[in-house]
Amino acid sequence: MAFSRFASPGAAQQRALDLAAFLALAPALWLPSGYSVGALLLVVLGLWRWPAVLRGRLAPNEPMRAWALAVLAMGLVWSMYLFEGGRLITNTLGLDRSSKYLLVLLALPAVWAQRPAAWALRWGCWVGAAGAGVLAGWQVLVQHLERAEGYTNAIQFGNLSLLLALWSGIWAMQASRRHERLFGGLAAVLGIAASVLSGSRGGWVTLPVLLVVLVWLIRPPAGGIKGHRGLRALGAALLACLLLAVLPPVQQRAHEAAQELLQRPAPEKSNTATGSRLAFWMHAWRLGVAHPWLGAGQRGYEQSQLAAVARQEMPSMSVHFNHAHNEWLDMFAKRGLLGVCGLVMFYAVPGFLCGRRLRRGGREPLENAAAASHGYDGQAVDEERHAAALCGLVTVLGYLGFGMTQVMFAHNNGNLMYLLPMTLWLAVCWPAASACGAFRTPIPR
Repeated sequence: MAFSRFASPGAAQQRALDLAAFLALAPALWLPSGYSVGALLLVVLGLWRWPAVLRGRLAPNEPMRAWALAVLAMGLVWSMYLFEGGRLITNTLGLDRSSKYLLVLLALPAVWAQRPAAWALRWGCWVGAAGAGVLAGWQVLVQHLERAEGYTNAIQFGNLSLLLALWSGIWAMQASRRHERLFGGLAAVLGIAASVLSGSRGGWVTLPVLLVVLVWLIRPPAGGIKGHRGLRALGAALLACLLLAVLPPVQQRAHEAAQELLQRPAPEKSNTATGSRLAFWMHAWRLGVAHPWLGAGQRGYEQSQLAAVARQEMPSMSVHFNHAHNEWLDMFAKRGLLGVCGLVMFYAVPGFLCGRRLRRGGREPLENAAAASHGYDGQAVDEERHAAALCGLVTVLGYLGFGMTQVMFAHNNGNLMYLLPMTLWLAVCWPAASACGAFRTPIPR
């Protein structure tokens, strides 16, 4: 891995962008707030570009404009209840969260003019997934923690490790060198191991679905077997189910869930992980129905939860949690249907853009000509864009699956590990015309 030298005036900015992309992914889970360095560098690069934006010399293309609007809309949703009870909410459920979306908006011009290099994304995912696996093994085998939790909590760590593993697998399939494919495959295995050691059941339920999508849409390597992708996808999902079923941590957590559901009295009134989730979901639904348009806000949610515990309608452990453990019900309870619409847009826009890129399949004539004029292999560029689009689609589907039993956006890492990678995936699969010179695969001479 080495930085290439360019004669173009933007070479320094390009190297800085590549470094920011790498740092947003590589240390994300095995360092405390590891993505922060890459995020900060992206913001600095974006601010550097904003004067050109204000002068009208730099503007996003249509896909990146749609993503910017989705980020803005979601940021406004999080800002709905910044003031509650006459005071400014500054913690992670208030100003701290909505400010992250503003910072990402400030960073977006960094990728409007230039495209992050594929090597930065590829190695960022690989180092990130491998680091998560090593950290999980250390925490469970050496520190003897019951569940690997990284520097966050076990659920967030397990789900995000799983995403890093899948991204690593996608980029490993796209890599042209054998040693890179081997390292990428090892990184994917370590990322999945981190998910298993975290004991996060929501990720395991989502994994077979994500594997079907991944194997169905991924392009086989040159000379690989083509066709029968439906059978391959089904086989991959069944293999994942079988492997998970025989792993002791998975068996233990599955047994716990079954026992909790069979408890008497009703499981939703017991202080268990499964029972408390049932109670959270029912309470959030009732609160959303009572405040359907704008929700009850964070403060209203917490107050109603305390009252429900006092009435013995929820288990006592509920007071230790400030969200409903379901992304959609939590949004409905706190920000009503308006918030739900914002969440739909936040998922649908990048999902549609990545799906659109995957359906096109071939290279765009303009971008292909631009790549060729800079001495780069158009076929390799197309494969990179396909890999980035598939990473983006897996991100959306992964968050949708994880959000059934967890509120990923209730946590700082859940927000930034969606915002930052999605921005990078979209910047690669929908680059501006001026970004075509950032391609990194020279045409063989």
